This record gives sequence, C-alpha cells and structure tokens, in this order.
Amino acid sequence: GSRTSLSLAVICSAINMTIGILLGAVWGYSKKLDVIFNFLYNIVANVPYILLISVLVYVIGAGFWPFVFALTITGWLGIAYFFRTQVLIIRSREYNLASKCLGTPLRRVVIRNILPFLTSVIVTILATELPSYIGMEVFLSYIGIGLTASVPSIGRMISEAQSGFLAFPWAFWSPVAISSLITIILYVLGQSLGDASDPRTHR
Repeated sequence: GSRTSLSLAVICSAINMTIGILLGAVWGYSKKLDVIFNFLYNIVANVPYILLISVLVYVIGAGFWPFVFALTITGWLGIAYFFRTQVLIIRSREYNLASKCLGTPLRRVVIRNILPFLTSVIVTILATELPSYIGMEVFLSYIGIGLTASVPSIGRMISEAQSGFLAFPWAFWSPVAISSLITIILYVLGQSLGDASDPRTHR
C-alpha cells in the first residue's frame, strides 16, 4: 500500500510540477497568455478540488492510471498560477529587460534567466505536493472511489480495517501510522532541501 501511494504521489507530482513550472513561467512572462490562463484559473479555482477529483474518478472509472489522470488534468493549474506570480516579480529585473530588448527568444529567457532563480521555490512546492497527493489517495480510497480493490492501498487498508476496529485495532492504526510517518518525513525532507537550495539561508 505504501508503494502504491508513493508511486502515485511521485508520478502526479512530476507531471503537475513539470507542466505547472513551464507554463507558469511562460504565463508570467507573456502578457498575451495572461488573459486566457487567468480565465481558466478563475473557473477551476472556484470548484472545490476534492469535489472535482471525486467526479472525475467516478466518471473515468477506478484504477491507477485513471486516478493519475484525474489528479493531473487540472492539478498543474494552481502550481502554474503560483509560479506566474513569482515570474512577475523576476521578469522586471534589469537582465530580463535587457534580454527582451536584444530579442532573446522566450524559451531561452525562461530556461536561463527565470527558472534557475526559482530552485528553492520549486523544491519547497514539491515538498508540499508529495504529501498532499498521498493524503488525496488515502482519502478517496478510504471512501471507496479511488483505486480498484485489486490494487493495494493505504486508504483501502484503513477502510477494510475499520469494521474490525474493536477486535483488531492494530490493523487500523498501522496503515494510519505509516501514512502519517511518510507524510511527515517527506515534508521535513522537502523543507530541508528547500532551505539548503535557497542562497538567502547561507548568509
């Protein structure tokens, strides 16, 4: 069950972070795309995320890859919006203005001038994304709309152990403790890596 949750979290985080970072950087630097992405973000942001994921999983069907698709179809948008805000701060710096005046392609500006300065932010966001996807998988599998019964899952283990809680309490608390421990370790590790990659912490 732990392997399934970790695999799901890593795949979803990799997809959402990659799409979110690249589109967020372009979104913040290109004024032409700002109106389109803002309109899309305002629509998706007003729908509760857990409700949206639940409906998508119910419509698409249970399974590992359908679950990944449901978590990534709009999961990148919030990350992109966050990075768009960060890029708006960075793009007005002198070297970016000089690159724009020299006619430097947008792709080169984003990769060379913007993304390297957001390394600590990327690591910090990743530290929160991994535990959140594990929690999402545990919750949806617990209520029975996540993974199929043939796929081992921490959430399904908790759900199945609930009926025999009084007779076998360890069967319930063991997956709960494992899920909590994995979440705490990933969060602390991610925060530590984020602080280590931030040059402002080494002054």
